[in-house]
Amino acid sequence: MSEKGVIESRPTVSRPSTALSGRALWLSFAAATTGTFMVNVDASVVNVALPVLQHQFQLPISTLQWVITGYLLIITALLPMAGYLADALGRREVFMGGVLVFTLGSLASALAPNFSGLVAARVLQGIGGATIMANVMAIIALIFPVHERGRALGLIGSVVAAGTLAGPPLGGLLTAWYGWRSIFWINLPVGLWGLWGSWRYLPHFPPDPHASLQRFDWAGAGFFMATTSLLQFGLADLHHWTGLAFLAADGLSLAAFIRIESRNDHPLIPLRLFRVRAFSFNMLAGMAYWVLMMFPAFLMPFYLHTERHLPISWVGLSLVPQALAMIIVSPWGGRWADRRGIMGPGRTGLALFILADVLLASLPLSAPLWTIWLALAIIGVAAGLFSSPQNAAVLNSVTAHDTGLASSLLATQRNLGRAVGVALGSGILSLVWLLIGAGPNPSHTDPHYIHWLLIGIRGVFWSGIGFALIGLWLLTDPAKSPGSGGKA
Repeated sequence: MSEKGVIESRPTVSRPSTALSGRALWLSFAAATTGTFMVNVDASVVNVALPVLQHQFQLPISTLQWVITGYLLIITALLPMAGYLADALGRREVFMGGVLVFTLGSLASALAPNFSGLVAARVLQGIGGATIMANVMAIIALIFPVHERGRALGLIGSVVAAGTLAGPPLGGLLTAWYGWRSIFWINLPVGLWGLWGSWRYLPHFPPDPHASLQRFDWAGAGFFMATTSLLQFGLADLHHWTGLAFLAADGLSLAAFIRIESRNDHPLIPLRLFRVRAFSFNMLAGMAYWVLMMFPAFLMPFYLHTERHLPISWVGLSLVPQALAMIIVSPWGGRWADRRGIMGPGRTGLALFILADVLLASLPLSAPLWTIWLALAIIGVAAGLFSSPQNAAVLNSVTAHDTGLASSLLATQRNLGRAVGVALGSGILSLVWLLIGAGPNPSHTDPHYIHWLLIGIRGVFWSGIGFALIGLWLLTDPAKSPGSGGKA
């Protein structure tokens, strides 16, 4: 029997009970991708509101980051499980449950009485988000005929890009006009449409008879959740001995997870792929990339609002150059990789990350806005050049049989990398503040806070150069790596 992981999709087993075509097909597409749009908007929309949350709840950045990482962390932890549950219980029903939970989490976030309640509500959102993310591509692949599937999956990329681009300006404008709670209220009508549209237009997918809840790798899932969570707690508390204790416990949890998965006939995450050098190295390079992406996404709203005194609406709009540049450059980066191999665009992208981090690490106290927009646009170009080749490098390093599994692991990597990037940004910020004598969590009401914040942010971006260098070292050409399943 071939080794299959929980996150490996099995689209040939649970075809829809009725064939779709024409208007019904595209209404089904719209219903399924509504959830994708919401999840991607909410991955970035809150970042812009962080300075407002800081003033309202009087909390340090190290605490505020949990409103982002709580959401991303639960998605990462549950993503491997959600796909299997859909196979076992019925993909349409599980997907609708995810949309419902995400919508309820949005309602709870909008009504949160305090910051702890907001983080708990964001975790509820993450549970729904993981269920949506684990199923939407499989649903689209199942409802579209083979000759139209490529176009449909490409359109999902456009939906993801639209959600990513809409997040910062939408968050800034809504927060400025109606307060931070409005960024969650806006999800309710969208979520209700997604729920009704899924019930009305999505076909029924029979459960996979081979997916048994009794056979599910519950131990692996538990240790995977523990490993990702302990890593997050450790990185977020780097300035304190408890952070080191969390990281030590994380090492033990990871060792237990590897031991369990290597002995299980039906592991949550098959480890055999990580024995392929090109696969494991490029996955780690992708983690470095997401850390580089999240440093500015997490910290620049604080800089722009606190240092540059921009209104929140302008903070959101100031983050648009990065997303816009990435959307424009990404197709060109993919074509470059197709024609010349992944190393050229991948290395160029990482070199541009270094350039952008040098610019951001050298920002004066009152830097002209155009220099900040330029640095963010360079990050967008860097991401557009690196992301597609890195994904191709991962997928080309495995055999055609394992492409679905590798694609699912990329989704897990993406969310874990985002969460790690935010936690590392917060942890490094606290370390820098500790080193300069400001304490790990200086009050934002202190008259010296503006000066300390600038020094801390500079420290984070200087460390970003190190992550770019790690990515350069790890990026591997699958065509030249032994044991790889494909060519670049």
